[in-house]
Amino acid sequence: MSKIAVFGSMVADMVAKVGRFPAEGETVIGQEFNVYLGGKGINQCVAAKRLGGDVEMIGCICNDDYGKKFLQLMDAESIKHDNVMITDKMPTGVAQIQIDEKGQNKIVVIPAANHVFGLEELSNVIHVLDNSEYALFQLEMRYEVIEQAIKYAHSKGVKIIFNPAPAMRLSRELLSLVDYLTPNEVELGIIADEDTSSIEGIKRAAQIVLDMGVKNVVATLGSNGALIANQDGINIIPAYRVKNPVDMVAAGDSFNGALAVKLYEGATLEEAVRFANAMGALTVQVKGAIPSLHNRKQVDEFIAMQQQM
Repeated sequence: MSKIAVFGSMVADMVAKVGRFPAEGETVIGQEFNVYLGGKGINQCVAAKRLGGDVEMIGCICNDDYGKKFLQLMDAESIKHDNVMITDKMPTGVAQIQIDEKGQNKIVVIPAANHVFGLEELSNVIHVLDNSEYALFQLEMRYEVIEQAIKYAHSKGVKIIFNPAPAMRLSRELLSLVDYLTPNEVELGIIADEDTSSIEGIKRAAQIVLDMGVKNVVATLGSNGALIANQDGINIIPAYRVKNPVDMVAAGDSFNGALAVKLYEGATLEEAVRFANAMGALTVQVKGAIPSLHNRKQVDEFIAMQQQM
């Protein structure tokens, strides 16, 4: 069994580069269009693997062209995928992504095959968690599947990293099982029902979520770095400076994959977050999800270079 299990989505990203996002009802002329393999689950899995993690992917794709490309990707990356389900009921998931000239993005995900994976399918693969050390979860699979998998992982003593995206309100019962909750500031605000447009608001929201039972909140704040909140207090780890970000897609996913690898290796949470910040900084400098995920040597060299500056 792999030490890091990733339950999540596989989605073909259809990416349009625009000068600015269109207003409601407006049409704008795009600058560029590309299709990349992505999805929060596979992004986090590939990130962890390229950083040296022993990972396995669990999810669902269709037996179509995109599904075959995902199988080829997992083979090429030497990612275990025996428990990836292949269906003919729905096509492989897709996403429509717009990226503006500042590198900001707007994303619509159509889960398709990802939502064919239900509780019955989960029961056939849940044994993956029996010998895992860490498990990564997001919310692009069915909610009831993620909820049940988290409960099972907790019962087996597996450390749970939960990236609550796309954001939704979550129960105290579920949150109390989470070791590391990794929202961005918007997702944190939705979960806490708090305005997170300021650092003070983000800190209040993090405390609210801690009070709901989460052991550690690790909130990604873009250029402001990442916030760590737990029983020891609240601390912000600064981001690495990036002059010209070109694509924010997968930045959060690469962060989560890096976090899982470093925590598994025994790093402190602060050390793991600093490492994950470096992975995220490199990710936003490359177009596309999978192409932007760097390897361990590249991240280590980037950190060493930053320390010399």
